[in-house]
Amino acid sequence: MNEVTGKRFRLIRTGGQRFLGFIIKVARTLIPSEKELYPAWQGMQYMHNMIDNRALLKHLDNGRYPEIQWTTVKDVLSAHIMQQW
Repeated sequence: MNEVTGKRFRLIRTGGQRFLGFIIKVARTLIPSEKELYPAWQGMQYMHNMIDNRALLKHLDNGRYPEIQWTTVKDVLSAHIMQQW
């Protein structure tokens, strides 16, 4: 984003994996949202599972679809920002 926008961005540490697990438990207890299709805590649970490698793919078969041209994150962000101008 620094390169794409020319503005300075930085990371802000908001807590670790254990803290996120604690927040999920609090959210599920205080706001269980049993009738909602996608309760707020579910997104947090998804992120937690990504962080602790439960969704780690052992093998990526990038050659499976040779017609796909991979795009860099920088190119995607540049195109999106240019559309907004």
